[in-house]
Amino acid sequence: MSNDVAMSNHVQEPARWAGEDIEQPWTPGEGLGVAGGALKRHFGSMLLRTLGLYLATFLLPLFPIFDALLAEGALAAVRDAPLPPRSFGRLLVRALRLAGFRILTALAVLLLPGLVFGTCALAGVFSPWEYTSALPALAVGLAFRLKFAFTPFFIVEDDRPLFEAMRRSWKATSTCMVSIFFYDVMLLPIYALGLVPIVGSTLSLGLERLGHAYGYARATGRNELPWQKPDYAAKIVRRYLRIIFVTLLAVFAVLTAWIRTLPTLRGSAWSLKDTILRAGAIVSSVTAILIGLALLLPYVLDRLERRGFSSFVGARHIRAQKSGFLTVISALAICGVALSSCSLSSVVNVMGGFGQDLKRKILGNNAHIVIDMTSQSTWEGYDDVLTKVRLVPGVTGATPVVHGEGMISSPSNLSGVIVRGVDPGTIGGVIELPNNIEVGKFEYLEHPEKLAHLAPDEVIGLGSHGEQFLKGTELGLPDDIDPQVRDAIMAKPVRPGIIIGRELAKTLHVYVGDEVTLVSALGDLGPMGIMPRTRKFRIAAIFFSGMYEYDASHVYTTLDVADEYFALGNKVHAIDVKVENAERADAFTGPITDAMARPELRVRDWREINRNLFSALKLERFATFIILSIAIIVASFGIICTLLLMVTEKGKEIAILKALGARDRSIMQTFMTEGIIIGAIGTTFGLASALSLCTGLKWFGLRLDPDVYYIDRLPINVDALDFLSVGVAAMVICTLATVYPAYAASTLRPMDGLRYE
Repeated sequence: MSNDVAMSNHVQEPARWAGEDIEQPWTPGEGLGVAGGALKRHFGSMLLRTLGLYLATFLLPLFPIFDALLAEGALAAVRDAPLPPRSFGRLLVRALRLAGFRILTALAVLLLPGLVFGTCALAGVFSPWEYTSALPALAVGLAFRLKFAFTPFFIVEDDRPLFEAMRRSWKATSTCMVSIFFYDVMLLPIYALGLVPIVGSTLSLGLERLGHAYGYARATGRNELPWQKPDYAAKIVRRYLRIIFVTLLAVFAVLTAWIRTLPTLRGSAWSLKDTILRAGAIVSSVTAILIGLALLLPYVLDRLERRGFSSFVGARHIRAQKSGFLTVISALAICGVALSSCSLSSVVNVMGGFGQDLKRKILGNNAHIVIDMTSQSTWEGYDDVLTKVRLVPGVTGATPVVHGEGMISSPSNLSGVIVRGVDPGTIGGVIELPNNIEVGKFEYLEHPEKLAHLAPDEVIGLGSHGEQFLKGTELGLPDDIDPQVRDAIMAKPVRPGIIIGRELAKTLHVYVGDEVTLVSALGDLGPMGIMPRTRKFRIAAIFFSGMYEYDASHVYTTLDVADEYFALGNKVHAIDVKVENAERADAFTGPITDAMARPELRVRDWREINRNLFSALKLERFATFIILSIAIIVASFGIICTLLLMVTEKGKEIAILKALGARDRSIMQTFMTEGIIIGAIGTTFGLASALSLCTGLKWFGLRLDPDVYYIDRLPINVDALDFLSVGVAAMVICTLATVYPAYAASTLRPMDGLRYE
């Protein structure tokens, strides 16, 4: 009996607020405006509470107490009311309940994803596809945070037990969970300021608790707050976006200036600070551009509304809160088109970057035009050909080349190589070999006698992280030995110089000044048959071309040494030619052929020599464009669904317009305009994000492991034609997607639209 009376008394307890238990709708923009105003009016008290909570992270027993104080202060600040009286004992009970809630939140938000990531790490699984198994756990944590966002306020205001407060929060957030989610999303830039001690944490944590307190007050009806004007939320959001836009531009400028002062990393060297700064600059620039476009969107829609009937109605439908821009389906359609066009543009530019990087490396290590025999055999009389070729207009360099195959060995290893004999005086005008030297000197190739007496501080090699290896002092002899005897013992024989690639140097474990042996299968006839021809060389330099095939298999020596080694008798295999415009190298093959007057010689440009490679790259790029365009087609289904739902919802309005004299063509044009605007918004945002992302990656670079990819930065080629083609393709697909819904709207009869009205 006593329990019934107690329950009856609890039910009949008078309401403290006029609208208590009457749900009041609210928007994220409205919550942000109220939270910002409350923080401005009560900044001192909120600063003390958030500062106490911030410092209590180092004294965990005090954390729940300051957590309860912050929740009480946020409610009072939102309502603009004084704090209710309380006792220390009641505060301690609330703090204990809040401590239990924070523990449950940590378990839900961190434990499940942590278990998944930890299991994958212990199992040695590092594939991104395996980590997608953590997505359900992350979704559980997000849902827990949203559904129980009001729990602290039920605890501090009603002194509810923990699970009772959680139950009431579950019920109160059932209709405003989307508003809570988008409010937290709007605060993402503010959360980044939480990394700044005191002021940043006060701003981020204060706005979060104040916004949740406002949502609690509206969801429970426990407030006497005035209703805001209809355009209040839009004004707050625009003001907030302007502040974030200016802040991001300032952050981008500071990070850019900071990055310019950082040293350039070489090889596989990696720095966490360098990576964070570059990533921060890229993210801030991309976000700033997207926010800038969002700020320009209302002005664009205003201009469209002034252009005519169809564009006016279409733009108004986009802005309408019941159907269009703010509905989930249209937002998903815009996001789908934006993500698809962004991914397509980014992938095409990355593939173009790899193609440009490959072309640059090929042109840096090979001539623009090659003159040789069809049989790849040697030929004589190249001096006269060189003279005639150099006189051809547009030719900037020409050099004779001898090549052959062989084996190169060191005391620890051996490898097969392609030996190229070059003229040191003219090779630099055709290929980038002198500029690609990273260890040693190109002049050692002409003066190999200098290799026998390298200075102790001479750099003879580089480590995997770019560290320099010096020659150092020679292992000495006793000081009392005769100087002539010392010189005779320490003297090194003069060997011809040879330049090898970085990967070949790693394979042979050799440095500048070391001796290697070159073995050729084409030897001399001896009593035991054909004997391989061998000769010792000394490493003059180590080059890095950026292409593994060259760095691991090509070696260079002087033309006369190669001619003597292969016993060619003053003959060459080819003449390499460089022209002033590599893109138009095919236009020079005809004049060079006419100038030589040697029918037995063939003239090929670099595209003809590498035809199969570039044809494969072009086909792969085209196939990628087609495949990723399918993603835009899939995203356009959202536009179809949006317009079909719009036709269904606006059936009465369409019927009225037709009854007033609107033609089918005008109705069709109106809905097509609306779909085109949705597609244009998504395409613009997608292309802008891709352009800013690719430009940022090109400016600041994305570090790659050169031991895996053989490049230390991701190559990006920002081509306006690629972005234009993606934009045109996206708009064509989106326009075609509007035809059927617009046609369905134009065929609606007035009688069908008004039948049930």
